[in-house]
Amino acid sequence: MGSKGADKEQGRELIGIEEARVLVSRHIVPLEPEEVSLPDAPGRVLGRRVTAKADSPSADVSLKDGYAVRARDTQQASEKTPVKLGVSGSRFAGEQREAETRPGGCVKVTSGAMLPLGADAVVGVEFCTETPEGILVADPVPEGFNVLARGTDIAAGVGLGEPGDRLNPGTVGWMAAAGLDRVPVCKLPTVSLVATGDEVVAPGAPLGPGQLYASNLVTLSAWLRAFGITTTLSILPDRREDLRRELPAAMEGCDALLTSGGAWGSERDLVVAVLEELGWERIFHRVRMGPGKAVGFGKLDGRPVFCLPGGPPSNEIAFLQLALPGVLRLAGRQGTPFPCLAARLTEAVKGRDMEWTQFKRARLHRGEDGEFRAAPYHPKSRLQSMALADCLIEIPEGVDGWNKGDLVSLQLLSQPDALFP
Repeated sequence: MGSKGADKEQGRELIGIEEARVLVSRHIVPLEPEEVSLPDAPGRVLGRRVTAKADSPSADVSLKDGYAVRARDTQQASEKTPVKLGVSGSRFAGEQREAETRPGGCVKVTSGAMLPLGADAVVGVEFCTETPEGILVADPVPEGFNVLARGTDIAAGVGLGEPGDRLNPGTVGWMAAAGLDRVPVCKLPTVSLVATGDEVVAPGAPLGPGQLYASNLVTLSAWLRAFGITTTLSILPDRREDLRRELPAAMEGCDALLTSGGAWGSERDLVVAVLEELGWERIFHRVRMGPGKAVGFGKLDGRPVFCLPGGPPSNEIAFLQLALPGVLRLAGRQGTPFPCLAARLTEAVKGRDMEWTQFKRARLHRGEDGEFRAAPYHPKSRLQSMALADCLIEIPEGVDGWNKGDLVSLQLLSQPDALFP
C-alpha cells in the first residue's frame, strides 16, 4: 500500500499506533482505591501514598550473638593486655525485662535482643574469650559496633510508596515491618466482553453449517484473567435493535467494554454505528497497524470501550497492543504488560508500509552460544500461529523491515508481566 493509502482508507483518517497509545493512556484513569491485606497485595498498584506507622527496629538491637558493652570500657584493650568485663546477666530477642550494662561489665545478648541500658556496642562471641569470671576483649570496640539503631530500616512517618507503585513480595514485607497490615490499591476492573455476529456460537453449543465458535471471546477472557481481571462474556446477533438494547445492559456493573467483531464498516458491521447512536465519545477508530487496523476506542457513560476487529489475528493484536494496556491502566498499571527481550533474527522480516507499524508472530529459542534467536512463525493455520507463537516482532513506522542477523527487541507473549504470575 502506498503512503497516501496508508493515511486514509474508505475516506477515514488513520492515526499511528503511538498516538493511539497516548490517547488510551490520556483518557483512562485508575479506578478508586480499595484496601487489601498485605498478603493479597503483590502485583497490585498503590492507589494512595502510604507511610510507615512504626520504627523498625523499634529499639536499638544487637546484630550478633555476643555481649553488650560500653565502648569506652574497651578502648585500652589489646592482645597483650585484654580488658576483662564481668557478665551481669543476659537478654534475649523479644525480652522486655530490664537489663543494664554497668561500667566494667557486660550483658550477654542474642541477635535481635534490645540493647541493655548503658550499652552502646556489642562484641561478637567469636571476638572475645569467655572465662568463668567474665569475658576478655583483646581489641577496642567502636561505639555502635554490631548495633542496629532504632528506625535504621524504617523510620515512622517516612514514605513507603506513591500512587502508581507496583507492589512485590519485598515491598509488602517492608510495609509489614513498618506496622501496616492493609494497603490502598487500585481496584481491579471487571470487563464485559461481547462478541457479535450471527455466525458466532458459544463453545460447547451445537455448531451449524457456516458457524464458528467464539474463540476470540475465550482468548480475550483468558488474557484478562491471567492478570487477575474478572470478565463477563456474551454473544449478540448482528441486529441493530439487539445491539442498542444489549450493549448498555452488558456494561452494567462493569468498568470497561470490549467488543469483538462489527468494527469495520460493512452493512453488517454495526457495533461502532450503534455506539454512535448510544452517544459514545469516539476518541479514535482505525490505526495504522497491521494486523488490527480496524480497532476503535471511545467512552460510553464515562467508561472505556474498545471495539476490536473480528478476524482472530487482528483481534488479538489490537487487544494486546491497545485494549489490554488500557484495561490495566484502570488497575493503575502503565506501559506494556509484556517484558521485552533482544534476540537475533534468523531470517528477514518485511513490513507492509513504512508509514504503518507491523507485528509479526515469532518463535524464540536460545542457541548453544547463549544468544537468543527468533524466527517469524507462519504456519498455514492462523489460529495455530496465535496459539504457538511465543513473541512478537514489531516493525515500527519509518522502518521497512529487519534483516537476517539484526538484533531486535521482542515482546514476550509466553511470559506476560501479569498481575498474578
